[in-house]
Formats: sequence, C-alpha cells, structure tokens
Amino acid sequence: MNKRLHVALATLALTSWYATDVCSQPEMPDSALSAVARTGLKGPGSFQRITVAAVADRTISAPKGSTDQTRAIQSALDALRPGQRLVFLPGTYVVSHSLVVPTQGAVVSGYGASLIATDPDDQALLVTGSGATVAGLTLRGTGHKRLETESSAKIVVRGKDIQILDTTIEGGASAGIFVSHSARIVVARNKVQKTLADGIHVTGASRDVLISNNTVTGTGDDLIAIVSYKKDGALSRNVLVTHNTVSGNYWGRGLSVVGGADVTLSENDVRGVQKAAGIMVAHEDGYRTYNVRNVVIAHNVVSDIEDPAYRGNGLPPAEQAGIDINTGDEDVALVAVKDNHVSRASYDGFRALGNVCRFDVANTTFSSITGSAISLQTNHCAPSEMTCSANTLDGKSIPQEPGCRGSGKLVVTGADVSRLPAVDLQVLAAHKPDPDPADANGHAVARSSAKQ
Repeated sequence: MNKRLHVALATLALTSWYATDVCSQPEMPDSALSAVARTGLKGPGSFQRITVAAVADRTISAPKGSTDQTRAIQSALDALRPGQRLVFLPGTYVVSHSLVVPTQGAVVSGYGASLIATDPDDQALLVTGSGATVAGLTLRGTGHKRLETESSAKIVVRGKDIQILDTTIEGGASAGIFVSHSARIVVARNKVQKTLADGIHVTGASRDVLISNNTVTGTGDDLIAIVSYKKDGALSRNVLVTHNTVSGNYWGRGLSVVGGADVTLSENDVRGVQKAAGIMVAHEDGYRTYNVRNVVIAHNVVSDIEDPAYRGNGLPPAEQAGIDINTGDEDVALVAVKDNHVSRASYDGFRALGNVCRFDVANTTFSSITGSAISLQTNHCAPSEMTCSANTLDGKSIPQEPGCRGSGKLVVTGADVSRLPAVDLQVLAAHKPDPDPADANGHAVARSSAKQ
C-alpha cells in the first residue's frame, strides 16, 4: 500500500466523521428526475451535498504513449477546491499506484477516459471528500491472484454523501466498488466485471446506501454483498439494492446480506450464479458476522443457479437454493420473500436452514426446480413464526408446507427509502461546460469551460 493511501485510511479509521454545513439539493430538472426514476426511487430523495459557488473546471489530458500519469493526476486532485470539477479528457492514463479524492464537493468526471493500473496491490481510487462525485471513468484493474487489501480494490468509498456514477471497472485483484465506514452513499449505473472478489461490497457499519441500476458480471465472489463484521462494532444498515443486473460469477452468491439490518433487495435480475445461492441472507460463524434483521426480498428474477452445465468450473457446489436463508450458531429473523420468480435452480427454490424463524414466503413463482420448491430445515420454529402462502411451482399451487401456516402478521419493512440519498446529476453539469460532442457510448464528453 502506498504511503499516501495508508495514511488516509489510518486517519479515517481513527477519527470520527466530521460535520459539514450542507443544504438540500435544489429542485432537479426533468431530465435528472427521469434518471432518478430509473433508480427505483420516486423522487429526488434526501441527498445532501456541499453548496458552493460555481468554480471553473480543471482538465487533464492523456499523454501519448504509456507515460505514468500518477503524480500528475494526484497533483490535480489535491489542487481541487471545494465544489470544483476535474475533467479527464478522453484517452488512456497509466496509473502505478492508488489515488485519493480528498476534496469536499469535488467532481471527478472522465467520460471516454481510461485509467490503467499496473500494481495489483496498489490500484484503488479512494474517495474521502464529503459530497464528492466520481462519474464516467473506466478503471482497468490488474492482478491474477485474489488480494484482501483495500488498496487492491478499484474504488474505495470512505465518507459521507458520496456518489459513484457511470463508471466501468474491468478486472482487479479485489473488490470492484468497496464502501466502508460511510453514510448516504449512491452507487448507480456502474458496470463491474471480472474482479477477483466481490463486484460491489458494503461493510464497515455503513448506512443509508443506494445501489441501483448497476451491471455486475463474472466476479470471483459475490456480485453484490452487504456484510457486517463484529469487529466493526455495528451493523451495516438501511441499504436498498434495486434494478441491478448481476450474472456469471464463478464463486460466491449473486446478492447477499451476511449480517445487516433494514435491507431491501428488489427488482434485480440475478442469473447464472455458478456455485452458490442466487440470493442469500445469512449469519456466518467462520467470518464472525452479525446476525440479520428486517430484510425484504421482492420482485426479483433469479435463474440458472448452480447449473451443472458450467463444466469449466471445477469448484465444488455450495448446494444452496435460488433464495437461501441460513445461519451458523446465531440467528436470522424478520425476512420477507415475496413476488419473486425463481427458475432453473439445481437444488431448492427457497430454503430456510438452521436458526431461521419469523420469515414469510409469499406470491413467489418457482419453475424447473430440481429439489424442493420450498425447503424448511429450521431449528425449533413454531408454526406461527413461518408463513408460506400463494406460491406456485410450474404453474400449480404449492400445497401448504408442514409447519408453515398460510398467513400471519409478520411485519418486515426493509430499507427506509425516506432516509436514502438519490442520484444527483446536477453536480455533473454545475459548471456549464462548453457544448460537448458525444462519445461512442452516447455520453457527453466534458471539456474545459475555463483555463486554469
């Protein structure tokens, strides 16, 4: 880990979040509201950001050849004033160690720009500036062996009111987007592929996180994960994971909540999880995680789970269900599974295993399930603590499961949407750059509106 990143992470670990003067974002234009609607929220939400006078953009240009640009990029990031934007002009930038975005309200924009990492253990973009936004960059990672350090991840978020938008992450030795010890975070419209660990990972007692409209494929562990380790001293909580498309990981789960509270997983498409559950909610003794409370799993499509057709993958199957709730020594409770579609699962469609009580499985359609549509392997649950109703298998109603009553009064709310941030696109156009051409993907390519 480079000295700068090590110092930044150590400082953040030892100090509490600092207070800043913020105000609610102004009314968003129709185009921005439309984009917010695509996140699954109904309005601009409660995103807070630092309000500053318009500050002229700074720009950075890609050099010819493969010259290392790390020092020039970090100097430009350090020179940003609050609310200022750094625009990477289209091109390729070689980066030999991790970078830090430290400035409050800064916007780092790079539609058409690619940052190419050269060091597997030192390739992160660490975003710490309160109210900062990173948008449009392509980050190409490196590494052939999985690593566990934050500096080996591609984007690390540690702070408040930060949003990561429209980024593309290709490869990397650890996680794609790693959110830790943070609050009011947006991760939206990003593409993450072929990282050696999780695609998107939320941990470190983070709270009020929106993960929306991302595409995650081919990772080496969970595609999107929310994890709460006891060493962090508190749960990660109030997280909405919605309208994401995830597929094709050769190990790990599709979506997972391994320790956490007040989480909603809704309207996601989970396909081709090769060796584990499509969606899993669990407590894991081996990783010393917290237990789980108040999770809603609704309106998701889950298909092709642990399919034996994945002949190129020699790893052993986990033998988990399409939607799987399980525990170690502790417990999982208050989970509502409703209105999902689960198909082509090589084991069970839904499974509750271990100390799992107070859950509901309702209005879920199962098709082409090799095992049981609903498998209840719980410990010492009263019938009043498990509700199964209006589920179907291959178009036919599923008979009432023994020990699972037909209706109940279980109250599960999931994430509190009123506390979540929403996508704030105004920061990308706040400085009114010159009219922009469009790149090959149809994105506006930002250019300088003023010379520095």
